[in-house]
Amino acid sequence: MSSARSDANRSQSLKQAALSKLEEFDRAGYDRDRTAKAIRSKIDEYRGSGLSDAEVIAKLAALRPPKKKQAEQRERSDGAASPRPAPPSTARSKAGKRKTKSGSTSKSKFVLLGGGVLVLGLLATGGVIAATLSSGDAAPSVANNNEDVPTDSAGSAVATLESEGVGPVEPVSSEVSDSSTAGSSRPVAGLTNSPADGSSTILASNSPSGVNLADAGLASNPNDVAKARQILSKFCVDCHGPDAQEGDLRIDNLSVRFDQREAAAAWIEIRDRMNLGEMPPEGSDKPEVHEVEFLSGWIAEELRRAERAALSRGGKVVLRRMSRQEYTNTIRDLLHMKFTPGNSPMDFLPPDGTAEGFDKLSLALMVDPSLLATYYEVAGRVADNAIVEGPPDFPTETLRMEFEEIAENRAINYLCRRPSFDCREVDIIVMEGSTRSFARLKYPDTNKSIATDGFYRVTVRAAADPGASSEPVVMRVSQGHPDDSKQEIMELRVTNPPTDYQDYTVVLPRDTLGGEWNVSIKNGTGFTSYSPINQQIQEATEAESSDRLSKKKDFNAVLRADSRMILEGAVTFRGRPAFGPEKIPELRKLYLDYIEIEGPLYDQWPPKSHEELFFKGESATEDIAYVREMFTRFLPRAWRRPVAAEEINPIVVIVEQELKNGLAFTEAVEVGIAAVLTSPNFIYIAEPNSNPSQRDLNNFEIANRLSYFLWSSMPDDELFDLAENGRLSDRDVLTAQIDRMLADPKIEGLVEGFAAQWLRTDTFRNFTPDKYKYKSYNPKLGEAMVEEPLAFFREILANDLSTLNFIDSDFTMANERLAKHYGIEGVSGEKFRKVSLSADSMRGGLLAMAGVAMAGADGDRTKPVSRGVYVREVLFNDPPDPPPPNAGEIEPNIKGKNLTVRERLLQHQEIESCAACHRTLDPYGLALENFNVIGDWRDNQDGEGFRGNNAPPIVVESKLPNGEHFSSFEQFRDLLLKQDDRFRRGLTEKMLIYALGRPVEPTDNGTIENIVAQMRSENSTFRSLIKGIVTSEQFLKK
Repeated sequence: MSSARSDANRSQSLKQAALSKLEEFDRAGYDRDRTAKAIRSKIDEYRGSGLSDAEVIAKLAALRPPKKKQAEQRERSDGAASPRPAPPSTARSKAGKRKTKSGSTSKSKFVLLGGGVLVLGLLATGGVIAATLSSGDAAPSVANNNEDVPTDSAGSAVATLESEGVGPVEPVSSEVSDSSTAGSSRPVAGLTNSPADGSSTILASNSPSGVNLADAGLASNPNDVAKARQILSKFCVDCHGPDAQEGDLRIDNLSVRFDQREAAAAWIEIRDRMNLGEMPPEGSDKPEVHEVEFLSGWIAEELRRAERAALSRGGKVVLRRMSRQEYTNTIRDLLHMKFTPGNSPMDFLPPDGTAEGFDKLSLALMVDPSLLATYYEVAGRVADNAIVEGPPDFPTETLRMEFEEIAENRAINYLCRRPSFDCREVDIIVMEGSTRSFARLKYPDTNKSIATDGFYRVTVRAAADPGASSEPVVMRVSQGHPDDSKQEIMELRVTNPPTDYQDYTVVLPRDTLGGEWNVSIKNGTGFTSYSPINQQIQEATEAESSDRLSKKKDFNAVLRADSRMILEGAVTFRGRPAFGPEKIPELRKLYLDYIEIEGPLYDQWPPKSHEELFFKGESATEDIAYVREMFTRFLPRAWRRPVAAEEINPIVVIVEQELKNGLAFTEAVEVGIAAVLTSPNFIYIAEPNSNPSQRDLNNFEIANRLSYFLWSSMPDDELFDLAENGRLSDRDVLTAQIDRMLADPKIEGLVEGFAAQWLRTDTFRNFTPDKYKYKSYNPKLGEAMVEEPLAFFREILANDLSTLNFIDSDFTMANERLAKHYGIEGVSGEKFRKVSLSADSMRGGLLAMAGVAMAGADGDRTKPVSRGVYVREVLFNDPPDPPPPNAGEIEPNIKGKNLTVRERLLQHQEIESCAACHRTLDPYGLALENFNVIGDWRDNQDGEGFRGNNAPPIVVESKLPNGEHFSSFEQFRDLLLKQDDRFRRGLTEKMLIYALGRPVEPTDNGTIENIVAQMRSENSTFRSLIKGIVTSEQFLKK
């Protein structure tokens, strides 16, 4: 028997022993998932001490459930496990089945191969078979055909119990709450050695990792423990001591091991009852406020210590799968693909979980059988698009749209009702000044099918005449679309005169096209009200509601280029003179020649993905030797490391089997590609390490860490070349690569991955503002609010500006829509650009952005507490403690009892259990009260019954926890700038979590301080922060 096969057998034996032990504890009534984590932790401990697999198996066999827990067994009728459901269907994309050459059909199936390769391939025979992640040296194994998959029994347990580098670590909440003790009859199983006889027993514990608090640098401060016991002894021991244990609670000997479930639950009970004033009871001496604050804060901190210990991996980065964003970006770069909205892999994968605010941690990135099925479905879609046969199903075509008759409007007599189909034959003018007319277009009648995916080029050939205005004509092209965000197609300045028509082009995804099209002048003069003096005008406009007319700003007429405007009557604008034909030269005019749509567009055909896979071209011999060459080239890039010949064999075998089953050559290769993209080697970012001590990353692992940190995608060719030549371990080479990667367009992965999650832009539109109170808000403005902080991040990153600009800056990023909202002039168009702010501007920095104001509001009123939480979490990585039970909300105003937000907060602080926390939190939120629900600056209270200048003034005066006073938003920002090191540290912690995919641990403190010092000396740039992280020991070691 070969050495590899012997190792595989030993590994399988160890798994079987672990599963047997899991079943034993399961029958004894222990929580199955947490017991699995505990067993896994114990296996890690045994292996870490140098025991062989045989010795580990013997140790596992000696573990026994403690007798005192037997009474907590679950009742079972016969001890048998309940039936397990079968996995969901894994039908391929398109029709879900594919015809073979012989006419038979093939169905999706799971297949488990050796070498850790999980393949879900198309097999000619029917039925679904089970699959679980196998270890890197596992022997090939395939479950029986047509059997139900045990989705939550042995299969998932194996993945849970596998050692690092093999399977994912499922998260276990380490925060103990009342519900954890009252709502569950099953204890949490943790493993520890009994000091009495050295044998292993089960103890109630909340630390699945087995990391000791002291070892993790998280031991309690003895002085704090003594102070806490002194307070409890003074006020609580009479009722909860050796002589009396009311409520079955004894405090005098209560353990301070917060990593033990029963002790932690008791301390939480003590904290909550003291905060609520229920303990000590009425008639007893009560502790002073400062004593309650100390005890509550100490318990909260000890719970955090225990949680960090439970999550700790000793500073090691653990195996994790790619997030949805990373998976999509990797597919994009691996196969040179472009995705339209709604048709990318991200759109078909379920949302990722988050931990520590990011979707990068293994704790949040679970894998279960249903997700594996989804991965295979997505991989099938990708393979279908990467590999093609023959010409495209939808060749590129150009569609010319014709102008429809204008809606009834008898104010104007149109000399030309409908131009011919070819719009080039008749010019069209869109002119401001009419009551409500614009160019309206529709697709030409056609019986041809139009592709549902792809990109299309929209071209408008136009010219303009600004008339008497000094402002250029802005053309807006929109369409009737059920999705408001997709109604606007383009908005462009048209500056060329009618003697020089020019093309204006935009490329859009297919799903944004459809419906009736409109062309109008955006910056038309318009009017706010009108007085019809002609019956024809009245008939033309009576169908429109007065409300809609009062809001309409752009009114345009459509005429032939060689026609003149003929008014049947006159329209009198209030505050403006009536206009007639003599006014036409003064009006802005937009001349349209034609509009056409070309698509779907192809960069090349066959696509680059097909061309690179079938690198020998059409004349190649379609045999297995060619297949082997294909995957010998493809696998190292897909799995992002060197690949041995024996790892290629299973993929080749799959393709060969599909050819025997009758699939065409390209279709069989598709199955192989889907197998590669569903393998753990692709899905997981793995850095195997069987040694418990740290080791240096190899060059390919450095390349992967670096690229998934900065690009959220796979390494490019240059990184692969440097890794292959062993040069990434050179510090100078590494820092040069950072500079190169920061300048690459793929750095958008850092914006979408880190910046969006750090700045919590997903919370900016949790609530829709009240449309009656905040009439200027619309979905497009909401989109601009979300984009502003991301554009701000890009600007600071790209130009090496100080990150302290997030606290205060003399610029912001805005497009025309957002600039108008802020009252900033001189900005036009939808593109975001850097906008300098005046010295007296209230804008500048993150906290003055409208999106942040929206995040701290509920659509009707501002919520200073939410805003305060945002400031502390985002700027300083200093989230407040969770509120005590029954803390409640800050009550909204009710009729007859109008109070300002500040008054209601002060009222809330009168609740004793709330006062301490709110004193350290409210000032950060009250400082932002000048910004209303949608981020408009206000000097007086608005909303909730307050209106006009008679409303109470906004008062932001407050005191920060360090004792510094401020009386305005400007002073508040100045005080935050004085806490620049606190900001640098918080930002460093956040980015370190993101880069490493694990929580910050006490052992990271020295590195964090070094990076903060480096940032301080280098203008606090993102570049200095990123280089400090990448060159740190934490980043370069496993």
